[in-house]
Amino acid sequence: MERETLNLLKTVADETRIRILRALGEKDSYTELLAERLGISSATVSFHMKKLIEAGLVDARREQYYTVYSLKRDVFSLTLDELILNNDSGAAAEALREEQYRRKVLKAFMPNGYCETMPAQLKKRIIVYREIFSRFEPGRTYAEKDVNAIISEMHADYCTVRRGFVGMGWMHRSNGIYTVDPHPDFDRMEDING
Repeated sequence: MERETLNLLKTVADETRIRILRALGEKDSYTELLAERLGISSATVSFHMKKLIEAGLVDARREQYYTVYSLKRDVFSLTLDELILNNDSGAAAEALREEQYRRKVLKAFMPNGYCETMPAQLKKRIIVYREIFSRFEPGRTYAEKDVNAIISEMHADYCTVRRGFVGMGWMHRSNGIYTVDPHPDFDRMEDING
């Protein structure tokens, strides 16, 4: 955590990088547009962008012929207390890594909010299941057809997903009625459909 914090602070301790971050805070952009907006060369933007990506402050994605850059806004929500004063043995950094991993999995398997293919790896599958499960209200009861309809908006195999929810204890089934657990245990890592 200390090394990551030091690297992050060193990276932002540069006037040009701060200007780039501010520009990306306004809107996602690509190298040539940033160079024009900031009055610097494209090579300078590319140099600094590499440092910002390595520090975990910026994401890059391909769009046609361009690499478009955007802020990793979750990093910017960290407070100085979390970065410097909090001696939590890396819990904040771990939480940040988990969130970044979750977003990466969802981007890969649910790029448009719909999961075409369920991941084979359990950890990734649970991330997708949790995203689908977030559509249900805690403590509420649903008829089976309603559960199926909600799941099918995000994945075709609603039967497997529904069984997974019950197997994980996130939902309880009785006489065709499903009750959403108000406090599901998301830390359970066992094969939910095995």
